[in-house]
Amino acid sequence: MRFRTALLVTLMLLTPLPDLTATAQDGPQAFPPAVVAEIQAEMDNLTARGLPPGMVVWIDAPDYQFAGASGFADLMNEVPMSPDGAFRIGSITKMFTATVIVQLAEEGVLTLDDPLALWLPEVADQLPYGDQITLRHLLTHTSGVFNIVESDLYFGDLLAEAEIDEDTGIATLACVERDPYDTLARYVYGEDANFEPGTGWYYSNTNYTLLGMVIEAAAEVPLAEAYRTHIYAPLGMVSTFLDCYEDPVVDVVHGYTGFGDSMTDVTELHESVGWAAGGLVSTAPDLITFARGLFSEALFDEPESLVAMTTPAPGSSYGLGIMVKAEYMGHAGGIAGFRTLLHYVPAFDTVVVMLYNTDSTNPEQGRANVLNPALPWLRAED
Repeated sequence: MRFRTALLVTLMLLTPLPDLTATAQDGPQAFPPAVVAEIQAEMDNLTARGLPPGMVVWIDAPDYQFAGASGFADLMNEVPMSPDGAFRIGSITKMFTATVIVQLAEEGVLTLDDPLALWLPEVADQLPYGDQITLRHLLTHTSGVFNIVESDLYFGDLLAEAEIDEDTGIATLACVERDPYDTLARYVYGEDANFEPGTGWYYSNTNYTLLGMVIEAAAEVPLAEAYRTHIYAPLGMVSTFLDCYEDPVVDVVHGYTGFGDSMTDVTELHESVGWAAGGLVSTAPDLITFARGLFSEALFDEPESLVAMTTPAPGSSYGLGIMVKAEYMGHAGGIAGFRTLLHYVPAFDTVVVMLYNTDSTNPEQGRANVLNPALPWLRAED
């Protein structure tokens, strides 16, 4: 695989190399029992405290794999979490949206430096500096466009539309296929830009709403179909879908918000406005498949495409839909009831997926403790 040299940084590990009895495998095998037990203990320690109520962890390396779960997929009925459980993945969706845009660029349908006005002229007319914004600005969060979820109306609307059952503590917001043009009109138009395009960096979900609209205009199909034909079908993904915009292909685990006795079940609270910025549902196996397809270049015809996606915009650590750090690249996600992460570690050719069924704590805070038991074995593979 082709990655910039600066990204192939070997993690500094203080633990000694394990004494391996075999180094060549036909495919990934389970980590040694002691390692599995230690990872599981770290997960169980987290869920025992109720934050998260349940979690899934997958570690996928060339020779070793861990697929584990802890806690509950449904607290009320005490249903144990499964390693194959489906979660709303929030902003990991941005990796999928960016991938389709780059694929369309490879096909010659569009270019990354197309002005937004070429594809959405009526939208560009409503945005500050709308005539200067390019697709690359949107992909890298350098457009300066106001963030939908920072509107004073956004969460007020969610609360006003949601229904809460006082007896069960279940919050419900029915699925709605929201028109992104209406979303922009309500939450973005009339708001000031954060800066002139290309002169700063600011994370804005609006960028990816706009990119979803561009995909539909350029590919001439609904966004859900574009994901399916460009990503799921080529890779054989079977458990991923765009919540509220297509029929579910798998049941979602229960998601929760709040703490302790004040925890609320928000599984049926569909924050469908997330759409191209955060609307996908997926499983750890499908996310592993996606990451492998993406970072092996299987989803692209040209090696330059992955290089572009993993090259940060100047002054930032964000490429095209991918957060790029010294030791890993990928994305985290958060949406009502769920927090998630998908990280690829180039030095070890390893994918890490962590999925929580709560929005009240961050899997990135627990990532190191969960991953540490496996690090000596990953280092030995390097």
